[in-house]
Amino acid sequence: MLDLLKSLNIHQYDCDLIDIRIEETNPLQISFYQKELSNYMEEKKLGAFIRVYANKRWYFTTTTELSELEKELHNLLKSANISTNRNEKKDIEYNITNINNLNGDYAYKKSKEEKIVFLNKIRESFENDPLLINPWVGWKDNVLQKYFINNKGTAYSYNKAFSAIAVRYELKQDENIYNAYFNRTVQYFKDFSNFIEEFQKDFAESKLFIDAPTIEPGKYITVLGPQATGIFAHESFGHKSESDFMLGDETMVKEWEIGKKVANECVSIIDCGINDKVSGYCPFDDEGNPAQTTYLIKNGILTGRLHNETTAKALNEDNTSNARAISFEWEPTVRMRNTYFEKGDLTFDELIKPIEKGYFIKTVNHGSGMSTFTIAANKSYKIENGKITDPVKINIATGTVFQTLHDIDAISDKIELFSQVFGGCGKNYQWPLDVSFGGPYIRVKSLNLS
Repeated sequence: MLDLLKSLNIHQYDCDLIDIRIEETNPLQISFYQKELSNYMEEKKLGAFIRVYANKRWYFTTTTELSELEKELHNLLKSANISTNRNEKKDIEYNITNINNLNGDYAYKKSKEEKIVFLNKIRESFENDPLLINPWVGWKDNVLQKYFINNKGTAYSYNKAFSAIAVRYELKQDENIYNAYFNRTVQYFKDFSNFIEEFQKDFAESKLFIDAPTIEPGKYITVLGPQATGIFAHESFGHKSESDFMLGDETMVKEWEIGKKVANECVSIIDCGINDKVSGYCPFDDEGNPAQTTYLIKNGILTGRLHNETTAKALNEDNTSNARAISFEWEPTVRMRNTYFEKGDLTFDELIKPIEKGYFIKTVNHGSGMSTFTIAANKSYKIENGKITDPVKINIATGTVFQTLHDIDAISDKIELFSQVFGGCGKNYQWPLDVSFGGPYIRVKSLNLS
């Protein structure tokens, strides 16, 4: 594909910027509801996004006919009043990068039949439990191959593939109902080898919450597990760091002034596309910029925000390689990749040891928010005299983002990151974008729980 793109000689057109992005995807999804195969979907897509910048405007189009690339490009150039005649004297040496990550026993390479057999084993491992209602088990593959070229001399290709198994179900005892969700995302099939054992442990734990007491609403010392920490970093802080929200909004720019103290000194938050073990892996963005690690907060100080080329120029800041689109059918906008709290220096036991009375939110259902936030808890426990004790029901944790960042007073020394294959990030109608999130355990000295 890169040879095809190079053969277009786009550098020979007298234009400010031309770039072309080709994407090939091969998503697959299989699911069982109750005991029946309820869904099998496989939809391969191959297409290109073509973009021209001229006269201070963007012109772009998409096509699934790769043989029509030059024709579509010429149509854009004509719309921009740019000559379609090439200047053959203009030559360029391309900086080409090829990254191939799909060697080995990747899970997506298993046959449809093998995947169905494995899902049936999972289903059979819990389908006869008397408390179970509405079980759903699914497998999903996300496979991506991307190619890019621009008239400035950048050309790259990379691929990635992640597979996930998820289980959704309800447990009912008398009038009490508990909704549960368990999933794992991997690259290699061997990493599913202990899935059933891990799920059965989680299933047994879920039974503890059917008739668990609901806490009294109030402000409490709260420890957030890596899943809750990741939701907070992504939903409540990461989206506000996407700088296109700030264009034309002086109040927002002032509120998010670089160099401002916005958190306790122990807090650092990172957005990174370099880690190829998680689904937010993005070695190049969709404007051809190589991935980097961006500190949004460093030791409590606001040190950065996320940019594409347009926002970086508008705010006179460095580009952070965060131009991303969900597919070739969309233009790139400012989006996160892998967003998480940096680890601290305490073990989990050291983190909870000083707490006489508090709560531990282990897993969550979802979260949302910008200036204020809401985290819907799933599995939660009491903390009493420095120990995790009884399960409890916490419906939501709420607060203001900046106050909570200041109220974080301790962070654990280990990080867990979560990939998203079932679902993803949504913004401006572009959903789902593959991102990842997570982090360490964090202790918040006061959080609203109900």
